[in-house]
Amino acid sequence: MGFETVTFCSNAPASPYSEPFDPIHLIARDIRDWKSYQQSVEQAAPSTINQRLVGISSFYKWAVANKVVGQNPAVEAKSIRLPARLPKSLSSQELRRLLRAVHHGGSLRDIAMIEMLAGTGLRVGELLQLQVGDLVLRARSGWVTVREGKHGSYREVPLTSEVRTALTAYLESRGGEGRATLPDKTLPLWLGKHGALTHRSSVLRTLNKYAFRSQLDSISPHTLHHTFATRYLKANPDDLRGLAALLGHSDLNSVMIYTEPTREDIANRLERMEL
Repeated sequence: MGFETVTFCSNAPASPYSEPFDPIHLIARDIRDWKSYQQSVEQAAPSTINQRLVGISSFYKWAVANKVVGQNPAVEAKSIRLPARLPKSLSSQELRRLLRAVHHGGSLRDIAMIEMLAGTGLRVGELLQLQVGDLVLRARSGWVTVREGKHGSYREVPLTSEVRTALTAYLESRGGEGRATLPDKTLPLWLGKHGALTHRSSVLRTLNKYAFRSQLDSISPHTLHHTFATRYLKANPDDLRGLAALLGHSDLNSVMIYTEPTREDIANRLERMEL
């Protein structure tokens, strides 16, 4: 951070004192009072206050190093603790709108791709590395093999009937590729126009085309990854191990964030408390 930026961060915030601002003679109490003033009087956003604290602390680190001041009054200033930011996910209604849009106007490839993202929780990198032979599609069961997932992990993810139906229709549209009688299982699963490989940018454009038709905000493959995780835990609230296995996490702490209630969840619980 440049000196001009740090000076601006130090001087720009409103001061709780009437006397002129003098950064040379500030003490720790002044920083605490300023922080309280920002919260209660200015009602600045917590993230804004935290950013300003970083700027003030950086200024005094520079000032101490250059012997402008003897000590850093902001060294003990604590940032405001913010609630955990939950990953963006779609509600059940929003997901239905998205799937309805792709089924009503999408290609078989688009339908299969979005059904698979929504129904398996695969990351976009895992999705795009799939080959035809990584699928097992049967009438009553099926799964996809992720050979190199997060941190190089290997896993097999079950496929729901909706995902199997969409994948079967897509593969049949490619002339039967992927059927048990086909000897070459190394064909890429996802092909675009004229047989070109599908890239990340294409997946993102595809998703947002149908998000726009569904009157949804911009989404990404990771939105569907988080949507899958959230839906799974709502249906199976005690199965953190199952979710971790499906997502390819070896550490349960990695999926604990999905146990955090959303503001909507808390509001619904409060409504149920009414007499």
